[in-house]
Amino acid sequence: MATEQPSNHLKGLHLLITRPTAQAESWAKQLEALGARVTLQPMMAIEPLQGAAEKQRIIDDILNFADYQKAIFISQNAVYHGVQWLDQYWPQLPIGVDFFAIGQATADALNQYIDNGMIHMATQAMNSEALLANEHLQNIDGEKILIFRGKGGRTLLADVLQERGAQVDYCELYERVCPAKTTDAGQIVDPQFRQSEQQVIITVHSGETLDNLCSSVTQDELQWLCQQPILVPGQRVAELAKQVPFNTVITAKNATHESMIDALLQWHSQ
Repeated sequence: MATEQPSNHLKGLHLLITRPTAQAESWAKQLEALGARVTLQPMMAIEPLQGAAEKQRIIDDILNFADYQKAIFISQNAVYHGVQWLDQYWPQLPIGVDFFAIGQATADALNQYIDNGMIHMATQAMNSEALLANEHLQNIDGEKILIFRGKGGRTLLADVLQERGAQVDYCELYERVCPAKTTDAGQIVDPQFRQSEQQVIITVHSGETLDNLCSSVTQDELQWLCQQPILVPGQRVAELAKQVPFNTVITAKNATHESMIDALLQWHSQ
């Protein structure tokens, strides 16, 4: 449970938000309500797959949805795009499909659409490792599982489920792209952010976003960024940040806004 967050408790901090625009806006409002200043620099954009062959594969997966015993949604984006396809072909969902979500935010999004049973999800961490520990994903020999996700990404979830005897298919719905645009000064990071009189904090919500940021900036910008504290979700992304190397890594339990804010509050109060 998130700690109670006093108003203006983050006053004096200036955060760089790198989330996709849709998620960044709500994240920014929460931070501003706590007194922080924010600068938006999305380093990830979500775009639905548009190719004819890609769309046909999605349609085939959706038409065969009743053949699956379990459906796993990797992210809120997977829910958003997957639900649109399911709604077109399944106005009433088939009985007998168990639904799974990587974390609480994904489960909450799925709950707005699924009303025929409980949604299983990962606890503590919001990642494949945590979801694989779910008791309902242990004895799955012979079952068919459909994973709703973006194009590419980690294969650990499918690999382990297959090792447990399941047949696993991907329903890839969207792709993640880097939308970075340089400023008039030829830089990615807003020069005004670099000149802030407040304590600046870099925030990323995934390893891919971190990679986009580091690969898009100039060498001078990267050196400056590494001298600033960075807020990340979970140990896996924390290790990636240390390898860049960022000197100060603030590690939240997971990528929910509540966990990220809790970690920031704890660090800021030290």
